[in-house]
Amino acid sequence: MKPYVGKEFEALKMRYDDQVALLRFMTTFDFQIFGGFLTLQLALGSWLAAHPISSVLVQLGVLLIDAVAALLSAKLLHNQHSRRQEVQATIRNINLALGFEEPGAYLESQSLNPAYTRRLWFKWYMVGIAASYVGMLLIVFGR
Repeated sequence: MKPYVGKEFEALKMRYDDQVALLRFMTTFDFQIFGGFLTLQLALGSWLAAHPISSVLVQLGVLLIDAVAALLSAKLLHNQHSRRQEVQATIRNINLALGFEEPGAYLESQSLNPAYTRRLWFKWYMVGIAASYVGMLLIVFGR
């Protein structure tokens, strides 16, 4: 006998609650990753603008460290993006199981959930990371 028989709604609600909580955490974590990276970029960029580096090796070293920070931030955000798609698919499956997508199940001739367009932020995070790295290149080699 399956342990959820007779408790299907409670099982779906429990799964929905934990997936929504995970999605909220992931959104906060995305902002922390991106915000932390931009904070480092701004702090380093403003310091370098006031204290130019004349040694090419030191310039390359700073840019290498900056590139590693940019790539790690991008990879973390990419992993978050992939996991977010899995969580969204789980929530979509729960909505299907509860009939939220079925027209007429809750509201006459329409589904409870409206049609929506996904708004992916990952590409905009990558634009921000790339632009800040190009800005760092300009600051380091601009003098």
